[in-house]
Amino acid sequence: MSVQLEGLQATLLEGSSRMPFHTDLRAVFKAFGGRQVEFNWLLTNLDCNFYPPEFQSDFQPVHQIWLSGEKLTRLVEQYAIQFHWAVLSGFAPHVNVDLNHLEVVPYADGNETLWAAGAKIQYPLAKVELVCWDGSATLLLSYDEDLTVRFRTFFPEAVDLDVYNQQHAIH
Repeated sequence: MSVQLEGLQATLLEGSSRMPFHTDLRAVFKAFGGRQVEFNWLLTNLDCNFYPPEFQSDFQPVHQIWLSGEKLTRLVEQYAIQFHWAVLSGFAPHVNVDLNHLEVVPYADGNETLWAAGAKIQYPLAKVELVCWDGSATLLLSYDEDLTVRFRTFFPEAVDLDVYNQQHAIH
């Protein structure tokens, strides 16, 4: 059951014995208890250790992809993809996104707003955002309280991103 929040909750995961490498979506999806299939996913700013055929066009990596939650789950289970850099924006199933006319192209690499107070989901209408940060961290921004609770329970070492950003702000 999904619970909608009035406000956004942001979580940072760095070191974890349950995350063999950042970002291993198999571990994230295990934390979600399979709820990722409830969303359609926009994948942007991709930099991976391996690009399955579904992430390629003319044998070149594609950096903007639209997938159902079921398809993304199958790919993650089939291939051991390490997402070094990426943003995965999750949308309600009735929302459709035109890859040729994106309002915003969410990005991780160089995105300083993620490390400032009040980090926000980048794409309008997205309900959840997973940010794969430089192969060293995973950020979860979500309006869905259940996803946040599941993630923080599965990864007890995860911290509130707003608190982290306040503690590490440059004064």
